[in-house]
This record gives sequence, structure tokens and C-alpha cells, in this order.
Amino acid sequence: MRRADPGRTIRQPERYRSLANFYTADERRIHSRELDVGLWWRDDPDGPLHRAAWVNDTGELYLVRLGPEGDGGGRVELLATVADRERLEALLEGWRERCGELRSLSWLRRRAARSSGAARARMTRQPVLGDRLPGHGRCEELPELRADARISVKRSQPHRDLFV
Repeated sequence: MRRADPGRTIRQPERYRSLANFYTADERRIHSRELDVGLWWRDDPDGPLHRAAWVNDTGELYLVRLGPEGDGGGRVELLATVADRERLEALLEGWRERCGELRSLSWLRRRAARSSGAARARMTRQPVLGDRLPGHGRCEELPELRADARISVKRSQPHRDLFV
């Protein structure tokens, strides 16, 4: 068992109460393109699913927990900041084979922690914002999430379409 270095502070990743809070906390996120990095991240067979994505304009790799809000769905965790897509692909090499497997979420978090820009932010307590986002941001391969659990992939959909 490893012991923590007494002089080293272990920080929790930055978290947001909702995807709307995440986007509105930095306007660049609203207008940026995103790269989908998997929709089926999980640790346990019956554990919650997470979607991962990378925001081009900020370089942020984040997770959003899927499912009902009462069960923690919609919460966002900022994993790392990665300068460009090439570095992201190198950092997450093999993610397509891992995504959906047991403990894939832990694998993703470990990989993200290797980044020199691993998220080192505080827990944020932000008020819940409205369910519509301003702006006309676009995404690449952004899944459309619906209450009836059917998932379809649409290209170049505005962020605001997530909140139907």
C-alpha cells in the first residue's frame, strides 16, 4: 500500500452540478466544437454510465454522468486539460477498445491523470441554471440523449439540443 507524500496536497477534480453549469462557467465551451470520447464509461456492471468529451477551444476533457438527476445524472467532472487533439489521442490511445468494459471509467481517469494538465480545481457550488443554453455551439458526434434511453448520434448539433 502506498502512502501519500505528507508535503503533497491531493486535490479533487473540478465538478459541476449540471452540463448547463459546466458550459456557462466558461463561454468558450458554449461555442466550441467537441470531440466525443466514448459514451459507455463505467466501473461496475450495474454502475452508472458516463460520457466523455474533449472541448476543442479550452482543451478540457470532461465526464458527464448519464441518468436521472436524482441519481447523480448530469453531473460533470473535469478530468484534464490537453492542449491539442494529437496529444489527447496519444494520452487516450486504446480508449475505443476500453470504453464499455468493466473498470473502463477507472482506466480513463488514470490516463487523464497522466496529462501534465490534469484538472486541479476545487469543488464548485453553483446554482442550477436554466435548462436552455445560450449560443450556437457545435459538436462533433454529439449523442442526443433522451429520456426514453434511445441514443442516436448526430453530427454538428448545437449544445442546446441536449436539453430537449
